[in-house]
This record gives sequence, structure tokens and C-alpha cells, in this order.
Amino acid sequence: MNAMTEFTKTAPVSHNVPTSLGRLHVVETGQGPETIVLWPSIFTDHHIYDDLVARLGTSHRFVLIDGPAHGKSDGGTDEFTMEDCANAMTEVMDHFNLDEAIVGGTSWGGITAAHLALMSPARVKALVLMNTPMQIDATRPGLKSRFIASGARWILKTATFRNGVAKSFFSDDVLTANPAYTRAFHDMLKTAKPSRLATAIRSVILRGSPLIDRMAELTVPTLVIAGKEDAMYPIAVQAEAALRAPNGHFAPVDGKHISAVEQPARVAEVITNFISTEAAH
Repeated sequence: MNAMTEFTKTAPVSHNVPTSLGRLHVVETGQGPETIVLWPSIFTDHHIYDDLVARLGTSHRFVLIDGPAHGKSDGGTDEFTMEDCANAMTEVMDHFNLDEAIVGGTSWGGITAAHLALMSPARVKALVLMNTPMQIDATRPGLKSRFIASGARWILKTATFRNGVAKSFFSDDVLTANPAYTRAFHDMLKTAKPSRLATAIRSVILRGSPLIDRMAELTVPTLVIAGKEDAMYPIAVQAEAALRAPNGHFAPVDGKHISAVEQPARVAEVITNFISTEAAH
């Protein structure tokens, strides 16, 4: 309780950072010798890390990035690649004078961080991939992916679609126990600019390539966190991806797709142990 009280004295600071993907909203919070840079999933913003920051913010500094057209970030009308996202993450790090950091993210954010580690490993002290799609393949999108990508602009604001996404992302007990988060999730999608949010979603779904094929190229310590009940990204594939990384670590946790929300205490513990053994000064 004392640690949590002490942390609340360090108020988060919002920044609007110009990048090659437009102005990105970035929240700087926490304190400590290690900086963790995180990018969230599609359909979410930096608030999915609130509980994680509440547990680690007294010992770690966080730089939390809202992806294009998500949260308070601008978005554009041109589709982009995951390499473009990695470049934008690098530009955010430059803004904060970070030559290197622990980088990571959830789903889309994990893909972004992995590409940064592949492109500029010297900037990445360690890599944290949470609930990250390892087999996404733009050349062979599934029926559900094609439906979301093609109709994103029109279906995003429907309550039926938002409820469907929420049930895919979170366990029922999590949604029931966290009504404030559920409202925030719906509000973000309702207030987003439909065409720009749809562009971002199409970019992630239709312009990706299988990350699992490149895990062996990662030269930095890599932690893969996966939800045991995540139907979108099977646990066996996540485990295999971690094994392919030369210095890979695998941490299955209870729950579905957004482990930082579903199991923040366990995720905080796993990340702390990983950093202490792989990213210590």
C-alpha cells in the first residue's frame, strides 16, 4: 500500500510527439533506472497498462505510446507497415533521448517492438512480447480478418462489434469486475475517427508477415507472454516462437488476449524477473 501511495505522487505526463506516422500521444510515468517503452494492441490505448504501471511504476519509468488513430494519437489515411511503426517507436525514443530501452507491447505493439529489435537491435536492451500474433500473414488473411479489415470503417462503432471484440480480448469475469475499463474500451472506439481507425486496423491485419519465421534473428533477450485461453493466438504457437529466439523466455498466464489487464500481478512479476536477470546494468 505504501508503494502504491508513493507512486501516485508521480503524476503521468502527456506528450504529443511528432513522428513519421503523425502526432502520437505518449504518456511518461513512473520512476526508476530502467525505462520500459510499450505500445498497445489495436482497439486499445495506453490505459491497458494502468495496472501494470501501478505495480512497477515505483521502480521503473514507463513511456506508453498510443498507436496511430488510437487513444489521443492522430491517424492518417495512408496504410502503413510494421516497419513504419517500428520507426515511429524509434522516433519516440529519440524524443525522450533514449539510446536504448526495454521495449515491448501487446499484440500490434508486440509486432512493432519485435520489428524495432530486428531493425535496430542496439536500441533494444530487452524485448517484451505480450499476446503477440506470431503467424499473421497478410497474403492469407482468415475470413474474420478479411471481414474486420473490409468493414472496419462501418462496424467499429456498433455495440455488437465492440462487445464481440471485448469478449475476444477479455475473460467474462474480467469484464464484470472492471466496469470502468469496459466503459473506457467502448468510449475509445466510439470517439475514434472511423476512417483513420479503420486504416490503422487494415494496416495491422493486411500488411503483416509471420513473425515466428524471424524469431531466430532476434539478438536481444526476448520474453514471450501469452494467455492460456487466447483463442486467437494458440499457446503452443507462442511457446514455439519463444523457443526459436536465441535468448527466448516463455511465460504462459491465465486469461485471454490482453494479459496486462487480465493478470497484471502475474505479468508484473514475470517482467520484473526477466528484467532482473536479462536487462540489469
